[in-house]
Amino acid sequence: MTTVPLLGRNLPCSGGGYFRLLPYALSRWALGRINRREAQPCVFYFHPWEIDPEQPRVERIPLKSRVRHYLNLKRMEARLSHLLADFAWDRMDRVFFAEGN
Repeated sequence: MTTVPLLGRNLPCSGGGYFRLLPYALSRWALGRINRREAQPCVFYFHPWEIDPEQPRVERIPLKSRVRHYLNLKRMEARLSHLLADFAWDRMDRVFFAEGN
């Protein structure tokens, strides 16, 4: 999982719920910092259900679970489009086995 050092801690910035729940600008900054300062590629992931805002809702679950699972599902597709445009992407084998990495 890609992390970025911030305030003496390593904070996750590789996708999933963090990408949906936190502002897009924070994700862009964190991934860009790893690319620039560390000169390293990043791994980014998301779950297929995170791009389905019409998925069935589970009834009567705790607020924390509802927020973690459903918040910003409608924004996910647009955020991914921005992410794809803001960075260069390739398969993991080509990125991590490339000369110099």
